[in-house]
Amino acid sequence: MLHCAENSPRKERSMIQAENKNHSQDAIKAGAIGLRADSSVVTVKVYTRHKRSCPKREQQSWARCNCMKWLYVYRNGRDRFISAKTRSWEKAEQKAREMRDSFDPAKQLQRQLEAKLNARNGLVEIAVAVQQFLQEVERLNREEATYGKYQLTLSRLLTWCAAQQPAVILLYQLDVSTLRSWILSWRGAPTTRHNQHQRLRTFFRFCMDQGWASENPAKKIRNVTPHQEATLPFSRQQYDALIEATHYYDSRGKERNGNTKNSRRVRAYLELLRWSGLRAGDAACLPKSSLRDDDSLFVYQAKVRTKASAPVCVLLPHKVAEKLRSVPPAGCTDPNYFFWSGSSKRKSEVSNWQRIFAKVVSKAAEIYPRLFVDAIGRPKPAHLHMLRDTFAVEYLLAGMPLDEVSRLLGHSSVTITQRQKTATPHGQPEGGLGEHGS
Repeated sequence: MLHCAENSPRKERSMIQAENKNHSQDAIKAGAIGLRADSSVVTVKVYTRHKRSCPKREQQSWARCNCMKWLYVYRNGRDRFISAKTRSWEKAEQKAREMRDSFDPAKQLQRQLEAKLNARNGLVEIAVAVQQFLQEVERLNREEATYGKYQLTLSRLLTWCAAQQPAVILLYQLDVSTLRSWILSWRGAPTTRHNQHQRLRTFFRFCMDQGWASENPAKKIRNVTPHQEATLPFSRQQYDALIEATHYYDSRGKERNGNTKNSRRVRAYLELLRWSGLRAGDAACLPKSSLRDDDSLFVYQAKVRTKASAPVCVLLPHKVAEKLRSVPPAGCTDPNYFFWSGSSKRKSEVSNWQRIFAKVVSKAAEIYPRLFVDAIGRPKPAHLHMLRDTFAVEYLLAGMPLDEVSRLLGHSSVTITQRQKTATPHGQPEGGLGEHGS
């Protein structure tokens, strides 16, 4: 069954909200006398997300088991669930206290005044600088994935600084030589290290803008060259095979049945990726309002210098647009979206569709092994982003100018799109855009 990833189990939400019933009653009473209690009440509570095998699984406030601890946060009339990333109740409580303090305006003002005083003396703590930088990223409404990457990089920096002998605490201690020592300890692919270095540069640029640092040590250290992976579109035969495999998604054995709800949803999603050029996450969270009556699909709002921003649309084949309009909803699909529940994280949705696509690829390789297995028996590359590459290559083969394809894809530079120009899949005939796999 296709399922929608949820931000948190409904059972946990109901149990925690039941425990906070008194808060709700206070809010109702306050509302009756004209107070906006729903926006002023702030709750940060620790609870335990028990394993199924835990004998205390019905007691979310049980602290002494080895299950993961989570934080329930109610603020501005909305609630959310955040992993404390620890099995220790005490450590989770400490994180809860820190979060409560971060929501307290008086303590925020106190920290800002202390930071200004310390900045004059060059004594800003790295942890304080990191906290204020992350608050700025959040204020600018950056995507959750972007915020998470900055948080991960800077938490690694803080962990490394704390492990040094003596510990590196103040920002001025992170000079070029000290920072290079940490960078030399990095592991991972060149692209991963390159992106982490770029995030460091952004952090230190923020510190310079606040007057906390006189230079950007990360900028004085040369960055590694990222590894540019080759663009790999699907051939038309491979794409047709993938669409054919969706007809077996719910089948047991070799029966072909493409009319099941799951089969239709998978087929509509893959055809959307192929004919729109959207990224996997954008397609998974696509609102129904993006598809217009003339079968054009709103992709994004282009920013043009010295001009008003303009909508960028791509015209879908009529059959693809009709399949999208008639795609059956899953049990938790929001009526305003084609596939999304409206509440789960974008990252969770992408992971869900990646698992589904792996099942489709496996079935396609079973039916058409020569298309998905090389001469020595190794599986050929097959992932969701290749459908976006297929979109680009097909339009280039049809004669669309490179800059126009770049605009449809939303690339920041034509240089990025240039990689697709040389990527003609094996056996792909030159010519126009035929509608395959319908």
